[in-house]
Amino acid sequence: MRGPQGFNLPAAVDLDPARRDYRPIEEYGFIGDGHGSALIAPDGSIDWACLERFDAPPVFSRLLDRRRGGFFQIRPAAACRVERRYAEASKTLETRFTTAEGEVLLRDALVYGPAEGEGFDRLFRSLRGLRGAVTLLLRYQPLPGFATDFPALSLREGRVAMPDGPWLHGAVEWQPEGDGLAATLRLIEGERHDLVLTPRERDPAEGFAALHRESEARWESWSRQGNYTGPWEAMVRRSAMVLKALTYRPTGAIVAAPTTSLPEEIGGVRNWDYRYCWLRDACLSFYALKKYGQREEAEAFLGFIRRLPHRPGQPLPPLFDLEGRTELAEAEIAHFEGYRGSRPVRTGNEAAEQHQYDIYGQVLDLLHLHHALGGELDAALTGIGTSMADLVAEHWREPDAGLWEPRRPTQRYVHAAMMNWVALDRAIRLFGPRPHWVAERDAIVEAVRAEGVHRDGHLTQVMGGEELDAALLLAPMLGFPISDEVLSRTVDAVIDRLGEGPLVYRYRHEDGLPGHEGSFVLCAFWLVDALLVLDRVDEARRRFDALLALANDLGLYAEEIDPAGHFLGNFPQAFSHLGLIHSALLMDLHQAGGREALRGTYADRALRETAQRRSAASGR
Repeated sequence: MRGPQGFNLPAAVDLDPARRDYRPIEEYGFIGDGHGSALIAPDGSIDWACLERFDAPPVFSRLLDRRRGGFFQIRPAAACRVERRYAEASKTLETRFTTAEGEVLLRDALVYGPAEGEGFDRLFRSLRGLRGAVTLLLRYQPLPGFATDFPALSLREGRVAMPDGPWLHGAVEWQPEGDGLAATLRLIEGERHDLVLTPRERDPAEGFAALHRESEARWESWSRQGNYTGPWEAMVRRSAMVLKALTYRPTGAIVAAPTTSLPEEIGGVRNWDYRYCWLRDACLSFYALKKYGQREEAEAFLGFIRRLPHRPGQPLPPLFDLEGRTELAEAEIAHFEGYRGSRPVRTGNEAAEQHQYDIYGQVLDLLHLHHALGGELDAALTGIGTSMADLVAEHWREPDAGLWEPRRPTQRYVHAAMMNWVALDRAIRLFGPRPHWVAERDAIVEAVRAEGVHRDGHLTQVMGGEELDAALLLAPMLGFPISDEVLSRTVDAVIDRLGEGPLVYRYRHEDGLPGHEGSFVLCAFWLVDALLVLDRVDEARRRFDALLALANDLGLYAEEIDPAGHFLGNFPQAFSHLGLIHSALLMDLHQAGGREALRGTYADRALRETAQRRSAASGR
């Protein structure tokens, strides 16, 4: 993880939002519990929070407009040193403020409740005096959704109420200030003060601290189920916890990220809403969690797949909301300026209307992995798998939108062709060699070899094209039959043309949108994996270590990173964290069995990893 492992804050006269600029994305901490989420800056400000569910209207939104957005800030009045960490094996964020007069600990958590009947997370903020005496400034300024005006707040017997929003509980002497409430609190050593946001209809409950302890205990129990004990255990566990926190517990849907409209270029227009379930991202998250030993989330996502509105012969959308619905109309929030002036701020996602052929291969690969590890395929999953294979066999030659979702005409992407091959190959393994599946699977291989290999010997982004695409690095992980020479040339071309230090861009060509984007974190982990397959182990290890150093002080990654190391895009990003898990496990597998242990499908490698773990356990 990057350093320094702390922050210095100047003294604050007050918490007037006009005095505070945007914080770098990499400075934020993330809390979540499988329903909603929040982002917290080192200065104790919750600048983003969707509490009912990941895709609900936010309660705090200063992340996307420093003046119009809502926030909830707690920090010392004096200049202070800030250090933070996650409480061991939990998603409780601990922020330690040290001033010349004393020290205070702020603990933030979303309380993890039962899968059914919650509907709204409790946001828990607990203050503890550790040493001396510290004067704290508090500012509570919520905004329901992306409203144009701040709501009227009312004080009722120690609670703060707002129309159509949560209630804030805590014995604080609030005073009106600006568009919100402000307070001063002096905390001495040994004192504790709790503040809790709850749904309006819930009665003020005692025992919030007990609920928080129960939540931490559940997180700790969950983390002990992980079966990875290698050299990167802490980072792998933290990444797995991010994936768990991004899993919507009522349905098993896994969201790509808990934010919308964090830009891929500061001041640019590449700002998208990622608070939905992309089948591709979720399938890869399923794989990472399954390999890490977390069965509950993996099985829950299979339930989500079963419930999708799939009709035989009809294309499936690439993304869904948390309930499996596809009505994700894209809209712009015109009165919000966007993070650091990056307009527009968007809700919804137009990509739900695209057709992306790679998703069928992702789903069938998931079913193959599930079956290989002893899972059953019931009638619903079998029906989904066979109908997807039939659709691919009939339509794989057609162009699609591609996994990167460029806003330009469809093309015949080589990555899509490889994933179509995966769909048919896994269907054959699962359901038998139906003649049309076998014929079309083999035809895809011939097409890629004939049209998808450049005259310089590397794979190309589109059939007959000139451009590169980092997604081509996935070929060996899929078990797609290409030669080591083609893979080696592809890897070298990606490093030469798409690489920047340890980082990798998705592509470098025009994509139908103005501006540019940062390097894509997942693609850099894909490069590590491809280097391992080629036995270029030292190079893979150097790149992996460099990527670990780019995580923020809490072990978190955004979608992208710019050349200066600043985060771009939505945060934290499931793609980035599943990439870390996969590369760490792959390096362990290579160390145990060499490059041959990396051959084949995800299921093949998972079985070898299982055998490796059992062997290691028996030797202890």
